[in-house]
Amino acid sequence: MPMDGREASDGGRGLHAWRRVALVATWMAAASPAHAQDTGAAAASRNDAAILGQSPTSLRIESVTTRITSFNQFGFGYQSKAGPLPFGPGSERAIILEPQLQVVALQGDRFRHVVTLPVDIVTAASPDAIDSGQRPPDVVSAASRNNVAGTLGWSGTYRVDPASDLTMSAGLHVEEPFRSWHGGISGSHAFAGGDTLVSASLLEVYDWFDRFDIVGHREGRANRSSETASVGVTQVLTPGTVVSANYGLTVQTGELGNTWNSVPLWIGERGAELLPSERVRHAFVARASQFLPWNGALRLYYRLYLDDWGLAAHSVEGQIMQRISRSLYVGALYRLHTQTGVTFFTPLAGPEDTLRTADSDLQRLDSQTIGGKVVLDVPVDAPMRMLHFEVGYERYFRTNNLSMDIVTWETGYRF
Repeated sequence: MPMDGREASDGGRGLHAWRRVALVATWMAAASPAHAQDTGAAAASRNDAAILGQSPTSLRIESVTTRITSFNQFGFGYQSKAGPLPFGPGSERAIILEPQLQVVALQGDRFRHVVTLPVDIVTAASPDAIDSGQRPPDVVSAASRNNVAGTLGWSGTYRVDPASDLTMSAGLHVEEPFRSWHGGISGSHAFAGGDTLVSASLLEVYDWFDRFDIVGHREGRANRSSETASVGVTQVLTPGTVVSANYGLTVQTGELGNTWNSVPLWIGERGAELLPSERVRHAFVARASQFLPWNGALRLYYRLYLDDWGLAAHSVEGQIMQRISRSLYVGALYRLHTQTGVTFFTPLAGPEDTLRTADSDLQRLDSQTIGGKVVLDVPVDAPMRMLHFEVGYERYFRTNNLSMDIVTWETGYRF
């Protein structure tokens, strides 16, 4: 998804997901013939286990999902050097292909594993710099046009008892100039017969990457760390209505930029981006899901974001899904995001400024996303119980001259 104000790495990143009450998935499955087949398949599985003496700790694949997403970005930003010197703005043209793999496996009756492997293939955007000395600075204009990155993530959820879950997660991200590790723990407990779910989580992310100057020369290593804590509550109001609220706090320290962003200076030159070495971020998220009597579902989302760099943001999203047949449903979404800029954003700075950025993600902007998807779930015979197909399109555009077309194709196998 597009990232307004670099919001993807703020407090919301560690927010506890809706793990227990997934209304839409439940409603859609209940209306599908596969729902009836699930009961028979489960009974057959139990009979097989009784006959064959299946181990209570055996590993069983529950689903395998593959997805490929294309991001086609157009726009300009003052932080880019690919424009008229010295003041820009320069091109932010980028094409990103992201294939992903997700495998969900059950181990016995209490353990659930989720393994994810997304890969980013980026052209014309990321610095794939290999400069080991003060060579001609063509690594920004030529060698940086292609970059490949991959992330391996794992999470394991243990059901402590019928009302409590404990989840641990870990992951590694690798690309040419960048390494990142993350690990976290979360837990949830249900009250009032399962109608109220309280959750909390902790997440640590450590990034280690090459430092470059604004013309592409490598200058050693840099690092940053991000610690996120969050708490949330989910409440079932009626059999068809669920609401949720969540608060996340993130503290970041270290090198908080990418080190090669430049800022136009009024003296006719470009200077380096200068950012604080600490950032405290707050995110509050509210969600609501409502079953619609014509066999549809409505999801509403609101997010308030604040940080000590002076950026405040509001995001509102509505998503509606409608079942067309037992195997087919369609969805549509609209998202509006508005944010203030950080206090030290400027498209033309002074050489004596101690803090400065021209990053278009950190300026005052409004953005909108309009999209839709078509989903087909096809029941099949054992050993699989369902084939899942999904195709989606989103159009993202914002007021500071940046837009993106996002196309997604997903295939899933449910066992």
